[in-house]
Amino acid sequence: MIVVKLGGSVIKKWAEIVEALLEAGGEVGEKILIVPGGGEIADRIRAMNVDDERAHWMAISAMEINSHILLSLSSKLEEISAKNFEEIDFEGAGVLLPYCFMRSNDELPHSWDVTSDSIALWVAGKLGAEVVIKVTDVDGILRDGMLVEKIDADELTFESCLDLYSPYLMKKYGIDVFVCNGLYPQRVKDYILRERAIGTFVTCAEKKRKTGGR
Repeated sequence: MIVVKLGGSVIKKWAEIVEALLEAGGEVGEKILIVPGGGEIADRIRAMNVDDERAHWMAISAMEINSHILLSLSSKLEEISAKNFEEIDFEGAGVLLPYCFMRSNDELPHSWDVTSDSIALWVAGKLGAEVVIKVTDVDGILRDGMLVEKIDADELTFESCLDLYSPYLMKKYGIDVFVCNGLYPQRVKDYILRERAIGTFVTCAEKKRKTGGR
């Protein structure tokens, strides 16, 4: 299974990205689980003077709305309205409806350090996925204005397009992340098919230690 965090920042390209995901997933024989971001709605919530507890659930509600928008784009996407991990069962490509699911599995901190990035990583970790593809509106992780093609999670000590809790979850579950620009949907497809595309590959040293990899 491949878990895709599909950012609201590229919502105008969602239909093309979904098509690329369906084609690539079919070619490699992998299930695709999509976790949408909260997009502009979450951005407005962040700007409000709301306590962390309420903001957390409001932002997840924004993700829920975007899940329904995403499902409206293709009949090939399966709605996943599970309340626990054992109920997540689908063929092809599915979209997680996160609100009730997160209410039933309330394990993550309630703060803006935890966004849909962390939720996608947490879900991937629980399901045993090895990689999360973060699709956003930048080419990858930038440092001093330059694209970083490869970096370890332990090195993410500066502000980036990944939320602050993501490195912790990557190390906890041994998950790698590929960050790419969804304004160019072919890049998403290229990574799934060939594991080579313009973007940033965030590696997890903990994963290497667990598997004995280099």
